[in-house]
Amino acid sequence: MKVVLHIDSDKERRLRLTLNNMTNLLAAMEGRPIGAAIVVNGPAAQQVTAGMDMGLSEMVASLAAEGVDFFVCNNSLTQFNIEQNELHSAFKVTRAGILKLVELQRDGYAYVKP
Repeated sequence: MKVVLHIDSDKERRLRLTLNNMTNLLAAMEGRPIGAAIVVNGPAAQQVTAGMDMGLSEMVASLAAEGVDFFVCNNSLTQFNIEQNELHSAFKVTRAGILKLVELQRDGYAYVKP
């Protein structure tokens, strides 16, 4: 199974919901292999800096340790004047969030937008 969760909202509750959805999915899989990614673009890019809420930061770190890939859109970083060195360490910058979503779906990832 492969899944990509997409977040583009600047609302903290939406980010928390997305992270909780991924946590719940991994738990439901009971250790079975899964390809998992979260793609952040638009205003949501403002939430994934190193200064993010400690609880959310710990959730991101925990999911990354379980193999979840985190991507953030470079176009969004530019739009919101966020430098790459300001990001939470789990996030990889992708040229365009929309392109990453299309690529992952082409590679068999199911798209979910919590």
